[in-house]
Amino acid sequence: MQVFIRDQTGGHIRSVASSDSTTVSEDTYTVCSSKVDAEYAADGTLLAAIDAAGRGVIVYDSSTGREQCVLPCPNAFGIALSPKATFIQTWEKLTDELQQSGGNLRVWDTKTGSVVASFCHKSFSKDAWPLIQWTSDEVLACLPITNGVHLYGGQDFASGVIGRITHNRLSKFAVSPGPVPYKVATFAPEAKDQAASMKLFVYPNLSEPVCTKSMFRASDASLLWSPVGAAVVVKTSTEVDATGQSYYGESKLVFLSADGKTEGNVPLGKDGPIHDVAWSPAGREFVVVYGFMPAKATLFDVKCKAVFDFGTGSRNTVAWAPHGRFLMLGGFGNIAGHVEFWDNQRKKQLAAIKAPGTTNWAWSPCSRLFLAATLFPRLRVDNGFRVYRYNGRLEHESKIPHEVYQVTWRPGRPGEFPDRPASPTPNAGS
Repeated sequence: MQVFIRDQTGGHIRSVASSDSTTVSEDTYTVCSSKVDAEYAADGTLLAAIDAAGRGVIVYDSSTGREQCVLPCPNAFGIALSPKATFIQTWEKLTDELQQSGGNLRVWDTKTGSVVASFCHKSFSKDAWPLIQWTSDEVLACLPITNGVHLYGGQDFASGVIGRITHNRLSKFAVSPGPVPYKVATFAPEAKDQAASMKLFVYPNLSEPVCTKSMFRASDASLLWSPVGAAVVVKTSTEVDATGQSYYGESKLVFLSADGKTEGNVPLGKDGPIHDVAWSPAGREFVVVYGFMPAKATLFDVKCKAVFDFGTGSRNTVAWAPHGRFLMLGGFGNIAGHVEFWDNQRKKQLAAIKAPGTTNWAWSPCSRLFLAATLFPRLRVDNGFRVYRYNGRLEHESKIPHEVYQVTWRPGRPGEFPDRPASPTPNAGS
């Protein structure tokens, strides 16, 4: 396994070996110093970074560190690889030169480095990035426009628009992962006396949604598809809580099945904000962390039925290990690094530990290790990272004596790591 580190000195790839104990090597190889977070392909084969020295966007073979191509867009601000890493999209501030040459949102071939499509898109928001969303097989590509979404052939932008979704005031959309039929969820916020609306479309019938839901007190939304595209959970929010109960606004959770037969609010057993929601990797269940502190955590099945209660605790985050066997319930940010590791198959807590100062976190692709990092600028001192085993045992700690901006695992290829149950050892957490 590998871990990528972006700090003041550049980009570094380190090897991670894990058996009975975990070792993290010194730099296996280095990559360019990047202006923003570098990005791995979903299968870990490629790594893309925006060179701070002005060379452009560099795409690396992540196994060898060799440059695969260099894209001549030194002013790129956003990068994103397509699901199968065939393409990479970049966004730059729109200039007269870029407008005349086709646009500032560009799609490039990752093998040749050539431009395959260009669009003009003036605004950039991390919340709405990436702008272009492909289906998992890259057959379709979707691009938001005013009051809707344009669909293109995912491998053939040159043929132009092949479908259009119309949704007035559209602010968010999400393409479902998984196999055919391809599905798109859309959201439009409330406006004056008009309710917010959520719609589900199934390709190729884009003129009529299979499901529509309207509601007030919803000015923003996150659209969370199950990994197999069976359902979407929509977390809506407002900046102001009309009931006056919360300073942070009001949030709700809506469940929509992909066939349009099931829709409604997720039944939550405690008042208060919705802190986090995450589907299991298999897409058969999801966990919601919600309510005033101490927050509850509940497991729901794909029919939106509550099937297990994790109790209450100082937590605002849930993260599934890639195989879906283990999960983490944690309290970060204004909560002092409280971490619980659970075996979801046995519905048993494996450990409860403290990981103070954690600002970023991630499971390893083997599902056995959990990375907790302290990054700049959230914390300006004590930057570095720790690696814990699923049973709470601290395996490795790296204290880095300068600013660290990113620490992340290299993703694994499908089937690369076996799904292994917890070893029959005593609880190592404290």
